[in-house]
This record gives sequence, structure tokens and C-alpha cells, in this order.
Amino acid sequence: MLVRCSLAIQDLNSPQSKGRPLKSCVMTKKVNDKYYVCVKNSMYPNIKFFNLAMLKSLYNKFITEGKMGLEFRDPKQVLLIDSQHKSEVLMFYTHIKAIIDGKNVKISTHQMPKTVSIKKAVINRFDPTAIEFIAVDRFDNRILNMRLLSTLVLEKCDLPTIPVEIGRLPIKYLSISGSKLPTNQDTFWNWTSITKICDTLTILKMDSIGIKKLPFEIMFLKNLQTLSATNNSLSYLPQFIGELKKLKNLLVNDNLLVYFPHCLSSKTLNEVDLSNNLFNLPRTQPYDHLLQYLAAFETNKIFAEDFEFIVKPLSHLALYNLMDNCVPFKRQDIPRTLWMYFNLVGRCIVCMRWILPYYSKVNYTHSLPVAIHLVKDQRIISIPWQSMSCNSPNNCTRQV
Repeated sequence: MLVRCSLAIQDLNSPQSKGRPLKSCVMTKKVNDKYYVCVKNSMYPNIKFFNLAMLKSLYNKFITEGKMGLEFRDPKQVLLIDSQHKSEVLMFYTHIKAIIDGKNVKISTHQMPKTVSIKKAVINRFDPTAIEFIAVDRFDNRILNMRLLSTLVLEKCDLPTIPVEIGRLPIKYLSISGSKLPTNQDTFWNWTSITKICDTLTILKMDSIGIKKLPFEIMFLKNLQTLSATNNSLSYLPQFIGELKKLKNLLVNDNLLVYFPHCLSSKTLNEVDLSNNLFNLPRTQPYDHLLQYLAAFETNKIFAEDFEFIVKPLSHLALYNLMDNCVPFKRQDIPRTLWMYFNLVGRCIVCMRWILPYYSKVNYTHSLPVAIHLVKDQRIISIPWQSMSCNSPNNCTRQV
């Protein structure tokens, strides 16, 4: 169903700013058994999608005047339709109402706007000045020409790679949720090493992508405020997550977590969702990544007899230097033997220096995260927090 109208989009997160009405085409579309409202105009020449499953309210008070509104929960926006074609608006309202009532509504493709000439089609379908792009099925290399891009949605796509050049775009919101990632991810996260996106990215969504651990390159995103990694297979959150000083929202529900890193215990967050994890499991070797790693070293007899290294290997010193400077780099530019250390390293809770399991004591405390909005399992009254402290107290002094 297609409506030709004047459309204003109101962002409910900023109620004081009202969207300017634009001449638009608003239509419905069905993709993979999901219904969407699609908007096409000069602001969104490559089409903006609104999932009807996220529709909160449908306003029809002035439907006879050719006016109606659609309020969405995600994104928190209201679409205000005003059209001279009053019959189209009425039919569109009936069409949307049938969809949300659960009826199987058929959408004919001939109702979409007619295809323009090939020369104009490139301009209409892909605008280098657009600020938002929603990919369909795969990454489109023409995105790299969108120098004003601030929102990039790569959901449910086949992503063998994300080009490093993405890091040179001023992206604030990036979602790769539901996408298929490569098995070998040696170069997949290289885009995070580019200064531009390190400065601009504030929201990263990576839900339902099958990851078992967070890529250490996330710590380069120094302005990240929202990290969503729900419905994955994460068994722990590495200590480097504490280096995200501006983190305000952490969504890690539906994973395999058995503890949180102690570095997050002192932060007051806006929103934390830790529901549907495994915090009630015992903290034994199979469920603790540090204990599991140390046990492997003992088995291979690589561990020193007295447990304490008097002279630290150069690889460990190199790691500490990388962590202290936190200069973005591509992982293939450092020895592969260092890669695993980023998942093991943490700060001593006394002296705040970086430390590896070989030189540390691992301890646990119990409490709940401090958050304005905390989502948890009803039976959980506290969760374990994993901390590390220097194994040599004589060399451990609190830094002023």
C-alpha cells in the first residue's frame, strides 16, 4: 500500500526538535515474513524502514482529513502523515490495522513507485549526502562514498568483512545484529583502528551474531556509550571493557555469563540487562576463563615452580605498553601470541596497573550492578564480580 503525502518525523528522544515536513512516499513492505513501513524522500532516498512489530500507537483522529500518525517504540519516533489523497490515507490506515491485528496481508509490488531511468535511479537509490543507510542482505561498497553517514544498519546481512574504510566515516550508530560473520575474523574488526570512528561511534549493536568473546578492538571506541551484545555465547566480559569510560548502557542478556569484571562495579550506568545468564553456576574451572587458562599452563608445565615470575617476559611488557597507551592498531600488526592476552589482562584493584593471571590473585565479591534501569532474573539478588590483584604485595602500591 502506497501513500503520497507530506511527512514529518518527530524524534521522541528530542521532543523540542520537530522534523520538517517533506514530500514523501510511504509504503508497506514484507521481508522475510516481517512487515515494514518504508519512507522515501529527499532525506531518505535509499528508503528508511520501520518495523511494524515495533509499532506502539496508531493515531486516526483526523483520518477523514487525510492525516494519521504512527508511533514506534524502536526507534522512538512518530510518523505524521498529511495527504491531499484522503482515500489513500484511509486505505493505508486500514491496511496497517489489518497487519497489526495479525492478518496475513498481501502486498503487491506493482504498488511501489515506478522505476525511473537508470541515470536517475543511481541518484535516487544512493545518495552520497545521506546520513542513514540500511543495508539489505549484504554490505554495499558504495556506502564508503557517504561522507556524512551517521547511522549504518547492517542487520541480517552476510558480512564476510567490513572494509577498514568504514572507520573513516563519522558513524555514531552501527548495528550488525543478526548478521553472519566470517569464521576467521583476523581482519574483520580493523575498522575500529581508524581515528574517525573511534571518536564518533556512540552506539554499537552486535546482537545474535554468535560470538563467544568480545573483540578486544572494542576498547579503541573511546566514546562508546551503548554496547549491546545480546543473544550470543559470551561466557565472560573481559576486563578491558572498563576502559570504555563513557559506557552508559550495557545489554548482555541471553548469554552464558557467570560473573562480571570488577572494573564495572564502581560505575553507575543508565541501563544494564543481564537477564538469562548463568550467574548461579559455581565458579569452577570449566566456567572461569582465568582459572581455565592457568590450569592449561600447569598441565603444559610452562608455569614457573614458585608461581611468581621475577623477570617478566618481553611479550608481557609489550602488552602492558599497548594497554597503557591504548593507541588503535590492527591486530595483524602485532604478534598473534599477544592476541589471547587481551582477554586475560586486567587492572590490579590496588595499584591499578595492568596485570596478567601469572602475577595475580583472582578474587570474587558479590553485589548487583548500579544502574538506573536494571533488568535481571527475578531469583538473582547478587552476581559475582571477578577482580585481580598483584601476587607480590611488596611491589603493589596504590597510585595517587
